[in-house]
This record gives sequence, structure tokens and C-alpha cells, in this order.
Amino acid sequence: MTTIKESYLSLLLVFGLCTLVFAQELPAVEVNTNASINDYVNDVTNVVCPFKNDIDYEPDRVRCGFITVRENREVPDSRLLRIIFTHIVAEASLDSDEDDDSSKDGEEVLESRDDPIIYLTGGPGAGIESYVGRFLKHDLTKTRDLYILNQRGIGDSEELCPYYDSTSRELVLADNQKAQEIENAQRMKACFEAATNRGVDLSAYNTVENARDVRALRQALGFDSWNVWGISYGSHLGQMLVNVDPEGIRALVLDAIVPNDLGDSERLHRWIARNHANVFAECARQDASICEGLEEAFYAAINALIANPNNMVDAFDEELFPSGKANFPVFLAQFATFSMLYEQDAHPAIPSVMRGLVDVINNRDDEVFQASANGAAAFSGGFSAGMNAAIQCNDGYMAAQASVAAEDLQEDFGFNEGAFSVEGSQLMADACVEAGLAPRDRKDYQLIQSDIPTLVVNGDWDPITPPALAERIAPGFSNSRLIIVPYAGHGPTRSMPECASQVLTDFFDDPSQKLDELDAACLEEGTEPPEFLDYMQTDIHLKLAARAMDEPKNLAVPALLASTPIIISLLGLIMISWGAITRRLSSSNVEVPGLGPATPRLIAFITALLLLVGVGLIGAGVQSAIEISEVSLIAGFAPPAGAGALLVLLAGLIGIVTLALTFKTHKDKPLRKRSLTGFFLLGLSAIVLSVIFLMWGITPW
Repeated sequence: MTTIKESYLSLLLVFGLCTLVFAQELPAVEVNTNASINDYVNDVTNVVCPFKNDIDYEPDRVRCGFITVRENREVPDSRLLRIIFTHIVAEASLDSDEDDDSSKDGEEVLESRDDPIIYLTGGPGAGIESYVGRFLKHDLTKTRDLYILNQRGIGDSEELCPYYDSTSRELVLADNQKAQEIENAQRMKACFEAATNRGVDLSAYNTVENARDVRALRQALGFDSWNVWGISYGSHLGQMLVNVDPEGIRALVLDAIVPNDLGDSERLHRWIARNHANVFAECARQDASICEGLEEAFYAAINALIANPNNMVDAFDEELFPSGKANFPVFLAQFATFSMLYEQDAHPAIPSVMRGLVDVINNRDDEVFQASANGAAAFSGGFSAGMNAAIQCNDGYMAAQASVAAEDLQEDFGFNEGAFSVEGSQLMADACVEAGLAPRDRKDYQLIQSDIPTLVVNGDWDPITPPALAERIAPGFSNSRLIIVPYAGHGPTRSMPECASQVLTDFFDDPSQKLDELDAACLEEGTEPPEFLDYMQTDIHLKLAARAMDEPKNLAVPALLASTPIIISLLGLIMISWGAITRRLSSSNVEVPGLGPATPRLIAFITALLLLVGVGLIGAGVQSAIEISEVSLIAGFAPPAGAGALLVLLAGLIGIVTLALTFKTHKDKPLRKRSLTGFFLLGLSAIVLSVIFLMWGITPW
């Protein structure tokens, strides 16, 4: 099932960042990070964008190129790397070549700015494709050019480990957390070994070198300075850039903060507890019916899943699972709602997803477990796990996690088992050391002291980089303003484009202004509190997904059963309507059997109409759930699907009336054969579809 598969990429990105933790008392490799011995960079080379066939754009709006830099600037004979970047041209720059008569038509006149923006991506390890699609629609790119650097070791910037999750699949058979952590460590070791054998200098994959790459791009493009905008790991990279290239930063926006010293940035279980507290407190404030008894039921179900020794199911894809078995991923149950907190648009569905997870776990339906377990291995690309692992080793995240794991797991986060174990964390830290990637010198990883004009922004409901981290770094920026955005998730300057665009535009237009006087009211007011939705709880789509994974033709019978009544109802509605129109226009006074205020024709029409409207509302609920978050399909279908299911069931009841009235009318005064057949089929179709819905659990209760 595509939606289930796609949900795993967002969960993978969560775990890519989940290992960033406290790192102050760490063993370090002493290096001279200020000595850029080989700060070579070539001129920009234009290139066809690697995502050309995946994103719809005009060539004059989106351009791509690459620069070539030294892999390790601290090593004299370091090899060269080619790193890709994207340039989104401001709409105003394109419009400037056209006639200025647009103002006469009342259209907005855009004024382009000369100072561009460099956007620093997150992860670490996230590719630029998803950012390009998103920022093409962001209002900020109406007036300013935006550059995005595809960081070294990611995708077309010479992917560090291109087959990270595809190799040695015969070794993948973890049925518990300890076994999974062993597999993770072995996979990371294999990545590092393969990269080293190709001549990769793994020590060069760190945030210091990433910052130097950003400086190199600025110089290659010929800019004396530019505006810097970093979110999540990009906020860490932005702080490091203050160390590496302070003169190149005209103005700085940091959002979803990871402190440069890492601080408590990955007290993961503390943040999990905070996230749940936010959701359940909002449940209580709204007195939402979907939340009744939810907290206790949610924790009980997850802990029961963790305690169960057998969460293995049959695998369908022997290439992904040569053993024939796959594990229902506990982390999906633990962190599905965690991943939804990233985007505030998904917040309304969180309690329903929690309720859906409770039902999935308690029912332990084999097909539902199969859909989840088999889908877990089929996530999309776009994330570099190898580069992520190298950054975490070199920057000290892995060692930090090992040092804090025992204490962090003592926090009351609701689960009997966390995102990592003490032993597993140490295993990963040891794997870093074995690969020669002990943490770098900590002097570059200290809190930043700077007077560069800076906006420090954080969503109050950010699940992984909460406001406490923004409050930690803000005092070091003497010319800054801290903005906590109520109810916002991860990166509100990106997810609130209209509001944030105006604030950032006003800031970039005049960074020297008094920042306390900057109009940022829309960010400070935040988003509306999430209005929690009560989904129509069903798992039929997950069961059908499992059958499709096993054999696509298994969907033929269910599809035929569901579609036939709908098609018959649609044809019947059209024919009855057309007949009514032609009779209205006809001058004939010929009596037509079955006409009247309470005749089979009218009841059959109502039956078909109710069925089709109900099916349409269910379709709207499915579409709404997908738009809110693919992960929310775990809960079933969003409103108005429940009302749609009720209408289909009502159509089934009226279908019985249609059959009874048809037979009665025909007995009293015979109907024409085609009318008799049509009314009978319409009534029977409604009855059949309502029975199917009852059997499949597509009901409003």
C-alpha cells in the first residue's frame, strides 16, 4: 500500500535525527579545524537538474549546477568531491522582463531583491528534491533567489553509501530491539568499510566541512554575503557557519533548533513525554470524545506489543526478506504520532491515530500486521543513511547517546522500551570508533557568540527540537529575537509560508533594524489549536494492502464486489433522471406505470442517490486523510467518511423498501420489464454494498 510505504520515510527521518544528544564530556580527536589547507573550489558548472522528471518546473525558474571541493580540507592530498546545488529564481526576476502593465489590471507587482538566500537542509542526510517542490510554492521565493546545497555524501553529491539498506538482506531478521540494534551496527560498519575501500575519507563528513562547503558555494557564485536560513539540522549547520564564514552572513534565520554544542537536543524520551503531555492536555481542554480513556489505552497497547515475544509475520517479497519473515515494527506504533507532530496540519488526526493503533495492536489481525511489516522495508529514497551515520559519528552524536542512554531511559516517557537501549547505543558508538570516527575536537561545538542579526524561531509543539533548545542558544546571539510559535510543529518558517514569508522578507530587507520592532505578530500568534477529528475507524484498506502485496490479483474479487453496485447505481440514477427529463419535455399523455409520489421509481432514485453520495463522502474522507498525513490512514478515514458510511447503510435499508414496493406495485399493476429489472437491480445493489460494508467494518460506529 503506497500510503503505508510512504509513512516510513518520515519515520526514518525522525530516527535519523533521534540520535543527536548531549555531547560535552566526550573523547575527541584533536584537529585544527581553523586551518583550511586545501580550500579549493572550482567555478560553477551548470547541469541538468537530477530531479527533472520528478518535479514540474520551468527551466528559467529552477536551475542546477555543481562545484568541486576538497573532501577533507585539512589533508593536503585530499580527493575532490562534486556537490550539487539548486537555484530557484525569484518570480519577480522573471516578471521584470515583461511589461509592467500588470499593475493596471490590479495584479500584485513584485519587486525583486538582490540579496539571495541559502537554505540549509535538515536530516542530516535529507536530499534537496522535496525542498525544491515545497519552496517553489513558498512566498519567500517570489522576491528573492533561493539556493539549496545538496550536502556532500547525499544522492547526486556523491552518495556515501548508495546501497545502505539494500545489501545483505539475508541478515535482516530482527525480532526484538536488541537484535535490531545489532543489525543496525553491522549495517553501519558495512557502509563505512565499503566507502573506505572506495577511497572515501570518512572523517571529512562532519558539520565543520559542511559549513565550509556552504562558504565555497557562496564564493563560487560570487556573492560577498547572503541571507542564511537553516531548519533542524540546518540550524546546527547555520550556527557552525557563523564560526566558519561570519563575514558571508548578511542575516541569519535559525528554526527548529539543534544547539551547536548539542546540549539536550536529543533527550528523546523527555521530548516524547512532553509531546504526549501536549496532546493529552489539548484533549482535556477540548473535551474531545475521541480522547476518552485514550491515554491509558494507548500506553497499555504499546507496552503489550513490546512485551509480546512474537511479532513476526510472513513476508511477501523474498528479495527484501529472503528468510520469508518480517517483523511488525514496534517503532511504527511508538512513533507514528511522533512523526505527525512535525507538521501542524497533521495534528488534528493524532488522537484518532492513537486510537487506531490501539485497535490494530489489540486485535492483532494477521493481514494488518503483514501490511505494516512488509511496507516497512519499502520506503522511498531521498535520505542518505550513510552520510547521516558518518555525521553522527564525527560530530559526536553516537558517543553522546551512549553516555546519556542510561539516564535518558529513566525518564517517564510511557513506554517500557525506548527508541534505543543502553547496550545498543554503546554498540553504535563503538562501531564509530572502530571505523576511526571518534568525535571531533569539541572546541568547534560550543554555543555561538555572535552579533549577526538573527531570528531564532521554534514551534511550541515541535516533537524533536522543542523550545527549550531555542531558549538555550538565543542568549549567545546579542542582536537577535526569539520567537516561539504556539501550536506549530517542526520548522514553522517553512510550514507557515504566507506568514513566515512576510516576516522573513521584512527582516532580510533591513537586518539592521531593531528586531523588537519587527512585525512578527502572525508567528507569535501561532497556528490555531488543532481541532481533533474523530476518524471512521476501519482497517479494511490495510487488509486489502496485505492481499495486494501477496498477489495483486487478490484485489480483483473485492474490487468487483464493491464497484458493481456503484456502477449499477450510477447508471440507474442517470437513466431515471433522463427519463424524468424526457417525460417533462414530451407532450405525450401516455400513462407510465410506476409513477407517483411513493412509487418504486422514486424510491429507487433515492436509494441510488443515497448510495452514491455516501460513497462520494467516503472517498472524500480517504482523500482528506491522505492530505492530512498518510500516516493517519492507520486510523481509518477522516470525516466525512463516517457520514458517508451511514448513508450507504441507509441506502441498503431503503433498498429493501425498493424491492418490496417494486414487487407490490408489479403485482397490482405489471411494470414494464426494463423498469422491473432496473428497480430490482438498484434495490439489490444497495443491499449488497451495505452488507459488504458491514462485513468489511466500514461503518460509522
